[in-house]
Amino acid sequence: MAEATPLWQKLAQRHSIGAKYLTDPVPSEKDYSEAISAAIAAPNHLRDNQCRMVLINDREKLADFFEAGAIQSGATQEEALKARSKAVKAPALLAMIVKIEENNSRVPVYEQWMTAGAFLMQFMDVLENKGFGLKVVSGSSTEYPDVVKALCKKDEKVACWIMIGTSTQVPEGAKRANPADFFSAY
Repeated sequence: MAEATPLWQKLAQRHSIGAKYLTDPVPSEKDYSEAISAAIAAPNHLRDNQCRMVLINDREKLADFFEAGAIQSGATQEEALKARSKAVKAPALLAMIVKIEENNSRVPVYEQWMTAGAFLMQFMDVLENKGFGLKVVSGSSTEYPDVVKALCKKDEKVACWIMIGTSTQVPEGAKRANPADFFSAY
């Protein structure tokens, strides 16, 4: 029986996979449920998780929102069509929704964003460990009015998009910084 790769090594080798290198199959409902179970266990000061994921099933409607939002932002027709294409590129697309409380006296904004990052990373780690490829993207599409209206509840925002599928590329070892440059003692 082959020895399993240590967790730290798997995490140190993780990398983003762009949409053009993603194909079916995509995660199942069970895969997403297990990933969410890990995500909600992320460190969270008050255990009041302010993050959630939305699987985008109606990609054409989202593409309409992207195109309209780009036009409203002053894009040319060509740029609007490019924005539209981003909604349908990957085999699966999720939106990460967050509720950041600007005036929370117990949990400052930076800590809420750190919690959101931990939620996202644990979600991704589970799916990557199951063999899926992912890439997180953001940008102006997270703020398009139709997107926010369709996906967000009161005081929520779209933090990012997660493109998911099965990778068609064999990842090359990414050049990483020296770990010693990121740790010290005092």
